Order: sequence, then C-alpha cells, then structure tokens
Amino acid sequence: MKFRNYLETIAGVGIYPLISLLIFFVFFVGLLIYVWGLDQKKLDKMSSIPLNDGISGKALLSLITLACFALPASAQETTEKIRAVSELDLILYVVLAALVFIIIQLAILLTSAMHVLNKTAQASKAEPTHVFSAHWWKKFRGIGVALHDEKQILIDGHDYDGIQELDNRMPPWLQFLFYTTIFFAVVYAAVYFGGIGDLQIAELDKEIAIAEADKKAYMEKVGASMDENSVTLLTEKVGVEAGMKIFQEKCTACHGTEGGGSVGPNLTDDYWLHGGGIHDVFKVIKYGVPEKGMISWEKQLSPTDIQKVASFVLSLKGTKPTNAKEPQGDLVSDATVATK
Repeated sequence: MKFRNYLETIAGVGIYPLISLLIFFVFFVGLLIYVWGLDQKKLDKMSSIPLNDGISGKALLSLITLACFALPASAQETTEKIRAVSELDLILYVVLAALVFIIIQLAILLTSAMHVLNKTAQASKAEPTHVFSAHWWKKFRGIGVALHDEKQILIDGHDYDGIQELDNRMPPWLQFLFYTTIFFAVVYAAVYFGGIGDLQIAELDKEIAIAEADKKAYMEKVGASMDENSVTLLTEKVGVEAGMKIFQEKCTACHGTEGGGSVGPNLTDDYWLHGGGIHDVFKVIKYGVPEKGMISWEKQLSPTDIQKVASFVLSLKGTKPTNAKEPQGDLVSDATVATK
C-alpha cells in the first residue's frame, strides 16, 4: 500500500505502462523486420560481434540507449514546472532504460550466437553424438537409417501393393521398456516369492485384521460395549430429544406420533408387555418381538441410539395422548422397576 501511495503522487503515472508496452511492441516489430531483411553478407559480418569486437561498440551502444531515455527526462524537467522530478521518478526511468538496454543486448547476442552455431553445424560433416543431441534423439526414437539409405535394409520380395517392408531394428525406447519389465519381474518375484513381501492372501488377512481393529475401536467409541445389562437411563434433555427424533422417524408408524399406540401397544401408561425398565425397553428395541411384528433394530441403530430411544419412551410415561390405545400387559410400578 505504501508503494501504491507513492505511485498515486506521480503526475501521469498511468501513461508509463502504455509507454513500456509501446516500446516493447515497436522493438519486437523492428527486430522482426530487421531479421527478415538480413542477407548472408550481414550475417557473416555479425557472426563475430560477441567474440571479437572488444568493448568500444558495446559502450557506444549503451551510451546511445541511456541518452535516448535521459533526453525525455530532461525535457520533462524543463517543460513541467508543476513539480520537481522525485527520486521515484528517477528510479523508474533508470529501471525502464536498463530493461530496454538488456533486451537489446540479449537480442544481439542471441542472433549472433545462433548464426555462429548454424555455421559450425554446417561446417562439421559429422553429426554430434553426445547425449540429447539431434543424432542421439533420432537413434533413441529408432530412426537410425536415413530415407535415402533405406535400400540397405529393404527386405526383397516383401512388396505389397507398393508398400515395402524394411528390416528395422526395435526402437531403443521400446527395448528400454521391455528390459524394464524384465527387471521389474525379477525384483517382484524376489520380493514376494522370497518371503520379503506379503502375498495377496497374507496382505488381505492383514488388512482385514486392521479393519476389524478399527471397527472395534469405532464401536467402542460409539458405545458398542453397551447392552441390555449395562445400559443406563438418560435424563439429560439433549439425549432425550435425540431419542425423540429417532422415535418420530422410526417408531410412529406402529406406536403413534405421541406414543399412544396404533399397531403396537400404548407406551404412555403403566402397563407393559415385556417389562417397563430401561433394560427391558432396550432389549425389546434391540432384538425385537418377531412373533408380534416388532422388528429388531440392532442392525440399523447403534447401542447409543437405542439407549436414547428407550430413554425417550420411558419419558412418555404419564402423558395423555389423544386416542390412546387401551392398556396391554402387566402393571409395572416404579418400585418394581427399581428392584431390577
């Protein structure tokens, strides 16, 4: 933000990016026109510039470039009387001039270097064979024979509708892949058949054991160790309300929205078919009563969820739902439940 504030204080700062873009555009267009018009004589003359011209030419070019950017700065200083040129203005001018100077030097150096390389390659009859050279790349791709030398590997008699067969060798890249598969197979066999690594059956057994351990840890975390013998009654509002949500989702079809009973018995009175304590209700929800149409919820609800539902069912005692079903089962008092 501080640098941005500095820029906002410069008069006409918005024109600087446009000037830079224009300079780059004009430079590259001029370079393209210049390169397009070069002939062999000029190329030969320029081929030795980066190597044998000394420093006088470079120094002269540098002075001319810097002078070109110093003149606009001086003109602006004399014509613009509104404010003096700040240090930031000078820094911007110097940076812009340095960028243009570097680009010019690189363009000249690159052009001359490319020309020298081309002349060197033409003068040498033998292609370079070092790694990643053009000759090496051709051989790696399998292009080992030039088109004019294909007669040397032509297979006589293998001419099919003008298509002739050549005795080309397998490309080196394909050979490399083939040898890699052999090496991998040897290492694989040594590791897995030598007893270092596990075979698929042993690996499966280990993964199953890990999964069982993770399952056991998860079930312990959610209360899998809880059963009809160790369950306790929830009295906190959060647990009872969670049980109410599960009851409304799973149990209202048989016991009514208020627990007054429908297909199933009334859950709000003091009469119970299978016991009225938290242990009894938990057991009925968990295992069900198949002979009377009550399904088992053991596979669909976790032990903690069954505990919440059972606690909510017991919290319905004494409520007066509309159209409640007549009592069923035996009368269970609070004293009877407490002794269990």
